[in-house]
Amino acid sequence: MANRTLTGWLLDLVARPTSVDLVFRTDDGTTHALSAPFLPSFVVAGHDVRRETVLAAARAWGCRVGRGEGIEIFSGRAMPAWRLRVPVSGLFTRTVRMAEDEFTPEALFNADISPEQQYAYATGLYPLARANVEINEDGVVQAHEILDDPWDVNAPLPELTTATLRIEGDGHPAHGRSRPLLLSYDGRSYAFEQVDGAGLLHDLSKRLREADPDLLVTEYGDDYIVPTLLELSARCGTLFSLDRTLATPAGNRVGKDPRKPIPPRSYMSYGKVVYRAATHTAFGRWHIDARNSFLFGDTGLPGLIELARLSGIPLQRLARSSPGTAISAMEVALAMSRGILVPFKKREPEDFKTGLALVETDKGGLTYLPRPGVRGNVAELDFASMYPSLMDRYNISPETINCGCCDPGQPVPGIGAHTCTRRRGIIPDTLAPILEKRRQLKARQKSADTSEGKEAFRKRQTALKWLLVVSFGFLGYRNARFGRIEAHEAVTAWGREKLLMAKEIAERDGFSFLHGLTDAIWVTRTGATETDYLALGGTITRETGMPIALEGVYDWIAFLPSKQNPAVAVPNRFVGAFRHGEVKVRGIALRRSDTPPFVAALQKRMVGTMGTADSLPALRKLRTELEAMIEDAVRELRGGRVPPEALTIARRLSKAPDQYVANSAAAAVTRELCGRGVALQPGSKIRYMLTDDGKMRGASKRAVRATALPGGRSMGFLDGSETPDLDAYETMVREAGAELLWATCVRG
Repeated sequence: MANRTLTGWLLDLVARPTSVDLVFRTDDGTTHALSAPFLPSFVVAGHDVRRETVLAAARAWGCRVGRGEGIEIFSGRAMPAWRLRVPVSGLFTRTVRMAEDEFTPEALFNADISPEQQYAYATGLYPLARANVEINEDGVVQAHEILDDPWDVNAPLPELTTATLRIEGDGHPAHGRSRPLLLSYDGRSYAFEQVDGAGLLHDLSKRLREADPDLLVTEYGDDYIVPTLLELSARCGTLFSLDRTLATPAGNRVGKDPRKPIPPRSYMSYGKVVYRAATHTAFGRWHIDARNSFLFGDTGLPGLIELARLSGIPLQRLARSSPGTAISAMEVALAMSRGILVPFKKREPEDFKTGLALVETDKGGLTYLPRPGVRGNVAELDFASMYPSLMDRYNISPETINCGCCDPGQPVPGIGAHTCTRRRGIIPDTLAPILEKRRQLKARQKSADTSEGKEAFRKRQTALKWLLVVSFGFLGYRNARFGRIEAHEAVTAWGREKLLMAKEIAERDGFSFLHGLTDAIWVTRTGATETDYLALGGTITRETGMPIALEGVYDWIAFLPSKQNPAVAVPNRFVGAFRHGEVKVRGIALRRSDTPPFVAALQKRMVGTMGTADSLPALRKLRTELEAMIEDAVRELRGGRVPPEALTIARRLSKAPDQYVANSAAAAVTRELCGRGVALQPGSKIRYMLTDDGKMRGASKRAVRATALPGGRSMGFLDGSETPDLDAYETMVREAGAELLWATCVRG
């Protein structure tokens, strides 16, 4: 039978022992399972690596070996390299570990790139690529032609169907009593009681086959629903799978996902402990756990598709990864396309610095402490993607900072460093197209005719925003492949320089400088109009060489005081009303994740009312009305009209449950949940209500005291006999109200 060509989109890549499965959606809506022969490889390189040793190791490990050259990233020079291709994909990690022992980590390159990404980088068939694929009668790919470009803003995408699967109610299903399972699609919902295990699996499988979604979105699917269903399947002897069974052109049925779940883990990210549940992916369709995916919650499917296309990471794995993983993959892809060897483990130590040098270089972003107070007619101007733009403009990259080829090169202000003027770095060349595409997406968002179109473009540009945000952090991350602290310091040095220049330009042109925070400034001038502030932005852009935009002009803005020292303001704690009616808040209770919904709702109402004031006198006149809102909330609370869910406090565990020794409400709830058999890890979230144990009655009171649970009960196990700690909640209400009332009685 002659070969034939399919036209459509690559939905997924899945590594098999000696090949890669391609889940391919054709233009007519049919989903196919195709196959492409492929084996992953890694590189051993270095002037000290002996050819005989490499060949002997390759024979022992069953690897095919090829001789060539690779470019060392810091020197830019070529060095001898050997590519080892493993006999089976499943042996890749094990073989790399043996090579690490044999040759040392410094001699290994391209050694921790997944087989799926290696295939995407080698062939150009990236996730969601539109392509012509020529296949033989067995569904094996013989040739392909890419029909789009990942940087194309208007690239067409397939129509996709979605279903959701979750446990009825709120909160983690394991942190409460058994509740029905809900499957929703096509505007309908079906409930499945967790009583008859075999019956539940049969009925759920039937409905899932009927829905046949391309995307199954779950809540706590990785952490609870899928493991529970698989355990139930094994216990009942009833088959259950999230996979979609696909037919190959040869008539074979392919439906089992060979990927093993990635184990759960807890890790530190930007100062807080995060728990990532074990992953449970599907074959033939996507499974995304909305509770186990930061990116999906913030960018939705449009954002995930955007990042999958750019990074080469299959969508299901990307959904469970951080933006840093995506930007790192893009840097790797660019390096490999240039023949640059990607280090297996970071090997570039920090340069020696004296104590005085550390004081000069390790300053971070520039922050001014504003005076506490309320000011009118204030403009906020923000540098657009300041740090990534600086990395692009000044060629800041690990291999370009303090290079030996062009000293003095481009001097970095204030820290005695320089960047290369002869070759462009991996980091700026990765960021430049992201900056441009985000600019295009923001323009398309602004000009979109429909709310759906605006939202899709917003999610896509937000996904790129996260790439840009984390690119700076990864530059100084100790384990990043292309990280180097000197490059990180160069970025902050340029950032401080640009913010100081903006301050001096504003003051030179007669504006008062009120506040500066890393990449934004707040300025005012008596009688200044929006046109004046726009003109200031234009001047700053021209003189600094960095684009700065007018975020808006505030009718009034309150820089709120520190709770510890009222004479000092907190840089990122303020509330203000723009002239177009929007209110911007930072650092108040409304913005904190552990604030009870009832308290947050009060602040939201107060902020909405404050937003109606178009001047400082009008704001001060609202004080009586705002005080009444606080008293109404207190009466509602004391009158028992607030449901328990509105009093929920959510906390993330910062350590293992057995490490909590303080007798706090959160610790008590942690002990309660562990006592009920709930497995908690550092980074797990708990939800609870503060209770007044002295007012509890009968058996519930004795049970709580017997298990040493003073002050808090898990939301999932409330039985209606608990009494909220009204004194504690009233204190929260009054403190949240006072936080905003301050703005109505303090003059600038």
